Amino acid sequence: MSIAVVGDGWWRTACKTAGEAHRVLPPAVQPPANPYSADAQARLAIGPKWLNMLAAEPVDAIVDNGSAGLAFVPDPNNAASAKLLHEAAGVPLLSHWIDPLVTVFQSLPWQAVWGSMMSESWFKFVWDKPQAAELQAFGVPQVYYLPMAAPDREYNTAPLPEDGAKHPVSFVGGQNTSYFNPQNSVPGENLFHGTLALAVRSDMPDVDFYSVYFELYGVAEPPRPDEPLASRMAKAQDYFSRKLFYNASQCIKQRDRFVIFLKRRLGDTFRLLGDRWDTAYGLRCEPQIPSTEAYFEHFRNCAINLNFVNGNSDSGLNMRHFEITAAGGFLLCYHQPEIAEH
Repeated sequence: MSIAVVGDGWWRTACKTAGEAHRVLPPAVQPPANPYSADAQARLAIGPKWLNMLAAEPVDAIVDNGSAGLAFVPDPNNAASAKLLHEAAGVPLLSHWIDPLVTVFQSLPWQAVWGSMMSESWFKFVWDKPQAAELQAFGVPQVYYLPMAAPDREYNTAPLPEDGAKHPVSFVGGQNTSYFNPQNSVPGENLFHGTLALAVRSDMPDVDFYSVYFELYGVAEPPRPDEPLASRMAKAQDYFSRKLFYNASQCIKQRDRFVIFLKRRLGDTFRLLGDRWDTAYGLRCEPQIPSTEAYFEHFRNCAINLNFVNGNSDSGLNMRHFEITAAGGFLLCYHQPEIAEH
C-alpha cells in the first residue's frame, strides 16, 4: 500500500513505524501558518501540483490531519467551478479531525465546506462521539468515530527515584480561543443557545449540544434524511454558528479557568508551556517543547502532569491522556465520559 501524507506531521511518522510506503505532499499553507487558515485560493493553488505528483507516482490513499488534504483543481468542463482533488486523482481522502468543524474550515465559505463534505470518497474520522454523531445526523457520509492514541514508539518508562522529578506540576498546551476578544461582535441569539446548553450540562453533563438544541428545547427542526441538500446545509450552518460560542465557552470551562487559577496561585511552581497565555491573560508561559524526545521526557520527569481537554470535546479524550501515560508520567485530569472505555 502506498500513502500520501500532507506535511511533515504524525501520519508520516506512523507510516514509517508501520513500514508503509508513503510520500509527502506539501501543505497548502507553509508552517508556521495554521493549516486551518488555508482558504479556497490556497487549496486551489496546491491542487494541480498534487494532481501532477499523484499522476507521476500513484498512491492508494491521501491521509491528513484536520482536513489539510482537502484541495481543489479547476473543472475542465466549467471555468466557474472546481473539482475535489482526491476525486480528480481517483483516490480516497482520509481526514483525522481533532478540532470542531467550524475551526477546521475557518477560512472556507460554508457552501464549499458542505458541498465538499458530501464526497463519498472522503472519510472523516472524529475523536469525540457527540461530534461524530451530529455530523452523521446532518447526513454527512463516511463519518467514523476514532479515539485518540499515543504515537507508536519506544518509551522510557523506568521509575524515577523519589527525588527525581524535575518539575512539581505542569501543563502543556496552548490557549486556543480568541472568541472573547473585545473586537469580536457576536449576535445575542448565538450567545443564548450556547449558554442554554452549558446551563443544561451543568446538571446533565452527559447531554450534548445537539440534544439540547434539537431534542430537549426544540430550537429548530432537526435535519431529516430525506430533505434536500440545500435545506440540510442551511440548518447545519445555523446550528454550527450557534455552537461556536458553546465551543469557546467550553475552552474556558475545561481549560482556561484552571490554568489562570493555578498560575496565579502557584506561580513558578506551576510550569506552563504553550502559546498565547501571555497575550490572552498576562500569564507567564514558556514556548512549546521543541522536540519529540524532550516532549515525552518532560512528562516522565514531572511529578504531576495536568491535562485539560480543550473546548472541542463533550466526551472524548485528547492525545495528552495517552501521551502522558505512555511516557510513564503521572496524569491528573477531570472525568470525561469516554475515559472508562480506555
